Amino acid sequence: MESMWARVLGFLPTLVSVIVILIVGWIVAALVQKVITRFLKLARLDTVSEKIGVANILTKGDINYTLSEIIGVLIYWLLMLVVVLAAVNALQLTVAAELLNQVILYVPNVIASVFILVLGIFFASVVANAVRTAAANSRIQQARTLGQFAQAIIVVFAIVESLNQLKIDTTFIELFLKAVLGAVALGVGLAIGLGCKDMAGRYVNQLIDSFKPRR
Repeated sequence: MESMWARVLGFLPTLVSVIVILIVGWIVAALVQKVITRFLKLARLDTVSEKIGVANILTKGDINYTLSEIIGVLIYWLLMLVVVLAAVNALQLTVAAELLNQVILYVPNVIASVFILVLGIFFASVVANAVRTAAANSRIQQARTLGQFAQAIIVVFAIVESLNQLKIDTTFIELFLKAVLGAVALGVGLAIGLGCKDMAGRYVNQLIDSFKPRR
């Protein structure tokens, strides 16, 4: 009995330190979340996200948070993971600490993946507007469709690269994408070729007519 009480008393300092780590860590993580969210809102990140279409994607996905709030939440949970890892280390739970450490090491991949996806969506929006404007100025009837197609292709490439950052195999997606692009390129090439054929025929006829003697 005395031995058991001795163990309990010996464990109390460790338990107190774990509780302190969790409480202090939670307070710090919550404060950092608020500061970063506030800073991003002041930097007008949410306005930019609305312009590039990210806010619209979040709304369609039934996510009722702004981009600033989402980033704040992600940073909060990243800090909480570090806090929990520190608490587990204090308890000397080696296996759990190792697992949490692997999770924390994977977090930068998740952040890079999200960054690539957001950047890709922004770039796709810019390119789509440029293609749409150029096509409209050239009086192409399918200007809007061309812009949407260019946007979709860039977004798909961004998704593939984002998945690669998460170390997810995208070989099948890449092969499928190459096949689609190849088919589109072939279709465009045939359309241009047939159009040029008609133009060339008309040009040759005009050239022959120019050499005919005038009456």
